[in-house]
Amino acid sequence: MIHFQQKRNSGILATCFLALTAMVALSGCTKSSDSSATDEASKFAGTWTGTSCGSPSTFTLTKTSSTSLTTSGSVGVSTCLKAAQLNHTVSGNVITVPVQTFADNCGNTYTISGGGTLSGNTLTLTETVVGPVSATCTFVGTK
Repeated sequence: MIHFQQKRNSGILATCFLALTAMVALSGCTKSSDSSATDEASKFAGTWTGTSCGSPSTFTLTKTSSTSLTTSGSVGVSTCLKAAQLNHTVSGNVITVPVQTFADNCGNTYTISGGGTLSGNTLTLTETVVGPVSATCTFVGTK
């Protein structure tokens, strides 16, 4: 979804958080002793392919807990690019990108937030980036 990458479309720079690649981090598998515990993040974890800001997009959501995920990407433009990790939370079929602020290598600040839903095997995720260049993009895609 998000995701941090800058895009040029007809000479206009639009900021869309486009996740780059991330490996799914799995810790040791253990059976929970609490049978009521739910692992909501698993249905969101994985590599998603679709469109965002009218362009093809692929990104990976990596599970960090039963209700949390991350994506890895970058913020900034050109020589200012800096690696960043965006956090997500999930509840049921809803994914939230809480407000997070990042600085690129030139000191420019970007604030990213958003949310979306999982319906069947389709993820719809809208993210807003506010900074030197601002944009709102909606990713729609499947695993």
